[in-house]
Amino acid sequence: MTERLPFALPGARPHYGPDRSVRVEHLDLHLRPDFATKTLHGEVTTRVRAIEGGARTLRLDAVDLTIDTVRDVNGAGLAFTATSKHLTIELPAALAADEAVSFVVAYRAIEPRRGLYFIDQPRQAWTQSQDTDARAWVPCFDHPSEKATTTTTIVVEPGHFALGNGALTSRTESADGVTFRYEQAVPHATYLLTMVVGVFSEIEQARTPLPIAYYVEPGREADGERSFGRTPDMIETFGAALGVPYPYARYSQIAVADFIFGGMENTSATTQTDRTLHDERAHLDFSSEPLVAHELAHQWFGDLVTCRDWSQAWLNEGFATYFETVWAEASRGWDEYQRDVFEIVGRYLDEDGERYSRPIVCNVYRDPIELFDRHLYEKGAAVLHMLRGELGWERMRRALRRYIEENAARSVETIDLVRAIEQSTGRNVREFFAQWIDRAGHPELEIRASWNGERSALTLEVEQKQAIDASRPPYVFDLDLGLLAVQPDGVARDAGDGPAAGEQRVRIHVARALESFVIAVAAKPALIRIDPGAYLLCTMTYDLGTEWHTAALRGDPSPVARIRAAQALGKDDARSAHEALVAALRDEPFWGVAVEIAAVLGRARSAYAREALLGALAHPHPKVRRAVADALGTYHEAEVASALLNRRSDESYFVVAAALTALGKTRDPRAFDALAAALGERSWNETIAAGAVRGLAELGDARALEPLVAATRADRAEPLRRAALGALARLGTRIDSVRTAAAEALERALDDPSYLVRLSTYAATETLADARLLPALDRLATAESDGRLRRDAAEAAMRIRGAAKTPPELVRLRDEVDRLRDDLNRLRDRDRPTTVPA
Repeated sequence: MTERLPFALPGARPHYGPDRSVRVEHLDLHLRPDFATKTLHGEVTTRVRAIEGGARTLRLDAVDLTIDTVRDVNGAGLAFTATSKHLTIELPAALAADEAVSFVVAYRAIEPRRGLYFIDQPRQAWTQSQDTDARAWVPCFDHPSEKATTTTTIVVEPGHFALGNGALTSRTESADGVTFRYEQAVPHATYLLTMVVGVFSEIEQARTPLPIAYYVEPGREADGERSFGRTPDMIETFGAALGVPYPYARYSQIAVADFIFGGMENTSATTQTDRTLHDERAHLDFSSEPLVAHELAHQWFGDLVTCRDWSQAWLNEGFATYFETVWAEASRGWDEYQRDVFEIVGRYLDEDGERYSRPIVCNVYRDPIELFDRHLYEKGAAVLHMLRGELGWERMRRALRRYIEENAARSVETIDLVRAIEQSTGRNVREFFAQWIDRAGHPELEIRASWNGERSALTLEVEQKQAIDASRPPYVFDLDLGLLAVQPDGVARDAGDGPAAGEQRVRIHVARALESFVIAVAAKPALIRIDPGAYLLCTMTYDLGTEWHTAALRGDPSPVARIRAAQALGKDDARSAHEALVAALRDEPFWGVAVEIAAVLGRARSAYAREALLGALAHPHPKVRRAVADALGTYHEAEVASALLNRRSDESYFVVAAALTALGKTRDPRAFDALAAALGERSWNETIAAGAVRGLAELGDARALEPLVAATRADRAEPLRRAALGALARLGTRIDSVRTAAAEALERALDDPSYLVRLSTYAATETLADARLLPALDRLATAESDGRLRRDAAEAAMRIRGAAKTPPELVRLRDEVDRLRDDLNRLRDRDRPTTVPA
């Protein structure tokens, strides 16, 4: 396991909201982007109202803007001082309490480094203002607690389209160009301001009275429909779930090139990455719906109701992430909902275990963007899932309706959500939020069960294995148990969180590090269900015995319970455990469980598992085939390599990519040529070629250096370059002779103009852990223009310095251990039957 770093890096400090002398009421933006000079010519009229009397100066945020003039609305000039960070305006007289004043700033953003991005190919300009980058393209009071109505007028060249916030009130053409005017009547924060300009196809989705549109590059209309086509259904679903209709006059989504995030929920006008647009083949097992649902949910959580400061941003991002799962449940059922939550929890656990641990609400940081991590998104969503388990879905929906209605167009803190829950349900949830929001970490549970036939009693032990001391007491929570006297006849799909037929429910209260519960039962349960709704945020390992684990794998309606049972059986050496896993891979009705069973069998590295996986390569679901191909990479055998080579014609891009990566892991003599050839195969977002470069890294062959370096060239597609940089780092850890060349390629990529390429390069430098990269990383930890990249550079440098304490031979020793484990498993399998009952 990677050693965790502290979340608060050197230079971090507590952050609080600014003092306010005025409230911003309205912004009127007039914008003209000039592609030839990469300059935005802007004029913004701002109306503010004094909170109390006496204000004579106003200080706005304005980063690297050229301020041309400042005047009042009658044209009289106002004295001002501009620095690289602020614009200070002198008013002619002190404001009286509640007095309103308007002023006009004419300015230019010349080749901006942040906030506004001019893209050469295709020719586009777009803004990205979160977290504090609106100030880089418009002088403003740039803090999430400041909300105002807006009007936006954008003048563009003939043939171009422009998107802004709110209703499109006019579109006029003249010799001067095309003028678009938008009006946003509901106050919103400055980080939600947007401008996008370029040549786009406009598609109106006319299934609802609400104007809904999406915009894509001409020729990609079908891809846009695949990505955004279900937006009207999502709007209806979220409005019904919350009891609050979509709050704005219009909703649009626009797909832009080189976007630095997946999407951005600009009020009523979401910007999406064009990487989410996909063809029919990708659509077999890729969906834009989670991203679309996330950004749409923000229109309520983040845009209408906004975090008061960035420490409270989980109220934006946690909710948006959770509502991805709400859409999954509404559109695809309970099992998909539980699978989504399982994946969300897993991503948070990865960050907490390998990177750092922090409370969700945290105001100690260097840059606000550092907070936008898996604690904010995924842990926040997991806590909301847990809250659903505490309240029930209907009561939670009632509480959320009150929360939104009472705080619409306002800024909020966690206490506002707490009060809404208390007022609408009567439940005091302050201890719940103190434990899960204000405290870092989670329970790490080991659960053991035993049956005493003489006493007709089931004993269940729940032990918390995380560090416990005076400052970190045991977690306190309730845990539901379900007991069935008769084994269910197969797996019930989309059963929800209620009891199965004949199920006895018991709720236990856990408050100590080790709790033991004795439950009187007439007969030994055929099936024990632990946390049937998978509500508790934790790691959970079972020691229930082969029989009960098998029963859960074969019949528990909860997908998460079946996954946990499979993981427990994977550690069980009994033949019946192996048979249960093989049968489950064959018979499991839900792909979301089958993929985890495949992973368990891959870790087994035994003949019985290999045969089961080979048989499952033809599974009808592409996500299962993908997981099976990935699992087969642990088997270094010619038969496995041949099977993977045969998957190169799979209809799914992702299955082909997984097979190529796994082929490299087999180290088969045929692998290099096959992988090198696949580098030239074009696919959506270079999925297949990226799988090939990862395979080359795993092959452990010095010949891979040349094609991998070539794949990082500036003329190669960005997704391939990103994958190739990670592959080079991996190759450099395995082969000393290529390490220097890999380090040199990574150092070049650290100055790549692409934001996402640099993001991938920082991760790659951590993998390679080469001290020669430290000067560049130390430089970029302060020189990068973006806070997320500065943090990545600093973390990479810290980890490289930490890795210097580890002998360089460690990776090779681990590989040798893997090979010895394979040999041992093969020796065991010689004396063990490989067939199992049908």
